[in-house]
Amino acid sequence: MISDTQNHALLTVGHAAAHSPAWAGYAAYCVAREQGLRKEAFAHLAAFLTQAKQWSLDERIAFACFLFPFLETVEDADYGPFPQPLSAQLAKPTLQQWCALEPADARPFRWFGRYYRDQDALLHALAVDPHDDTARQTLLGWWRDALYFSVHHLPDGYIGHPEDDLVLGERARAHIDRLTSPERRAYWTQELEEDLELVRNYVEWKDSGHPDLARWGMEQHKRVGYNGGATYYYEK
Repeated sequence: MISDTQNHALLTVGHAAAHSPAWAGYAAYCVAREQGLRKEAFAHLAAFLTQAKQWSLDERIAFACFLFPFLETVEDADYGPFPQPLSAQLAKPTLQQWCALEPADARPFRWFGRYYRDQDALLHALAVDPHDDTARQTLLGWWRDALYFSVHHLPDGYIGHPEDDLVLGERARAHIDRLTSPERRAYWTQELEEDLELVRNYVEWKDSGHPDLARWGMEQHKRVGYNGGATYYYEK
């Protein structure tokens, strides 16, 4: 079942697409999908993609420039309005060709990196435009998730290698420092520190030779794990 936010995204993007006759098939897909007419929606999409395969690269880039800002700014627009056939058959090859053609344009690298999970593409986007906070925050989100994965079973067990996670934390800090907004820097610093504290405490426990991490945390009054998604401290 499509959520209310996905329905809103489908109507928002579909109504905007309807202003261009060349995108009428895509607009019809969005409207039919919002109405729950899945079979009809994907028939419209298939016809649109058949037509789009005849477009020039400039025409396909124009559609990408229309679509991806919605994916970045409208909640859940990267779900219903961005179905797999559209992503695989039109958006991805368009961005790949555009990146090869215009390496000095950060946009296709940011969009390819973000929506096709390519870290190198995001780093290229940041090399072109160091002020691209969207690209930078995408990387920070991935790295935060990686750190959380390493520590989320503590104190029962550590997943991965804490030394590598500390290196990743330093890399993330360097990118946080380059964010243009003080509020974003504060947010990401707090997000990062919550998990890095666990990594550092785990390393300190390992170096101590203490046999029990949970007991060590209690004795040292240090945070050593998560409980039901919330952090906790061991107390005497």
